[in-house]
Amino acid sequence: MAREVQSSIVEKLVVVLDILAKSPGKLTYSEIVVASGFNKSSTHRILSILMGQDLVHFSDRDKSYSVGSKLLSWARAAWQKTDLEQIEGQDLIDLGIATDMNVAVSVLTDYSATFIRTRIINPYKLAVKLGGQSDLHCTAAGKIFLAYMNKVELDKYLETIELEKFTENTLTDEKSLLQDIEATKARGYGISNREEFWQVVGIAAPIVDYENRIVASLSLWTPTRLASMETLESKAPLLLEAAAKISARFGSMV
Repeated sequence: MAREVQSSIVEKLVVVLDILAKSPGKLTYSEIVVASGFNKSSTHRILSILMGQDLVHFSDRDKSYSVGSKLLSWARAAWQKTDLEQIEGQDLIDLGIATDMNVAVSVLTDYSATFIRTRIINPYKLAVKLGGQSDLHCTAAGKIFLAYMNKVELDKYLETIELEKFTENTLTDEKSLLQDIEATKARGYGISNREEFWQVVGIAAPIVDYENRIVASLSLWTPTRLASMETLESKAPLLLEAAAKISARFGSMV
């Protein structure tokens, strides 16, 4: 019996979410009652549960309901997982051969760069592996994600995250990091010059979609025993060309 009741609640939650997701605009409480066919008490309970999980947002201003931030983040994550198949293994192979550098693809998860594809030619034992995460402020990929944040998002990041010091080159004050982000925007790619690991340098370029929204970051990196920052930066045109080629598959016209 308990299982049947639980199933019924889940089904009702899904019905209400489906109504809100498919609605072209916000809905009032009464409109949700009519659209769902549930009685008022059930509808109120369902909305309360969904609001408590950030799956539904309630506007005090006009007393209306819409999909919440968590549901939107799920939708974006699902979209990314599907479309990231556009980034082919051959892309990493070709770029690795052309540059003789390690190649990685990362996505933004919360306030970390999560590495989802790698091609390692010259390994470094401490470097983040496939599926691993790195801080944004000390990595080339992370700085690309920061460069694509709007002011509100960036301010929230700076308020939330401690800029941890990993090496003597790590940018740990807000002013220096903001200057670096502006430099990243100007040059079109991010740089990490021994900022996460003293023995590693990296550069990264954005992969963007048809609305110039960042989808992922494409990185080149190498241990410093094999190449200097200057040598790595000389490969930036090849990195940018590869990122633009991949971005075109996402509809980018840039």
